[in-house]
Amino acid sequence: SKLVQDLAKLGVTPDDIAVVSKHDTSTNANDPNESELHNTLAHAIGRTDGNPLFVISQKSLTGHAKGGACIFQVNGLTQLFKSGVVPANAALDCVDPKLKRDDHMVWLREPLKVGSVKAGLATSLGFGHVSGFAAIVNPGVFEASVANTVGEDALNEWRDRANARLAAGQRRLEEGMMGRAALYEPIDNRRFHEDGRGYDAHEVEKAMLLDPNARLASTGYFEA
Repeated sequence: SKLVQDLAKLGVTPDDIAVVSKHDTSTNANDPNESELHNTLAHAIGRTDGNPLFVISQKSLTGHAKGGACIFQVNGLTQLFKSGVVPANAALDCVDPKLKRDDHMVWLREPLKVGSVKAGLATSLGFGHVSGFAAIVNPGVFEASVANTVGEDALNEWRDRANARLAAGQRRLEEGMMGRAALYEPIDNRRFHEDGRGYDAHEVEKAMLLDPNARLASTGYFEA
């Protein structure tokens, strides 16, 4: 699959994926479907039988954050790469018996130190079929791949740019805390052009989702 090929370019195998960050909204529809999705994928890409895939149930830790949930998930995985500790799933008394069918999936009730983690998965599944699936790879794996393919000089250049981005982000956060910059800026019309009277945002969004050529343009708006 494309996922396996892309990970292989970074020296990551299906068995190197240690965790999956899921919404797990404690609903009868989402939890079984999301678990089945990841378990089916694990078998499809050739994960070794018996190799556990530890689950981070995101919303048990942060609550319902709507659009921000996936940002929390990605941030949580970056913290995991740094600490090597898979967090516990808050308030988990028992796992629904229906999920026993998913043989790779493991929900922890206590934090587990697993050491170095090469990669994790994240799903962000929302209403209206606005969903995302991502494989997040440890920066150390990426750096090793860059060094092996294009050399140490290119790696050092990338590190300089990455550190500059981190410093700029920290400055923006501190400026926001002091009231000198906006920490959140709402987007007018959800990145759709409002083209006069009769504009129906709901219908415009549906048309975008059904158009395979729709892309977010450099203007910041969706264009067909």
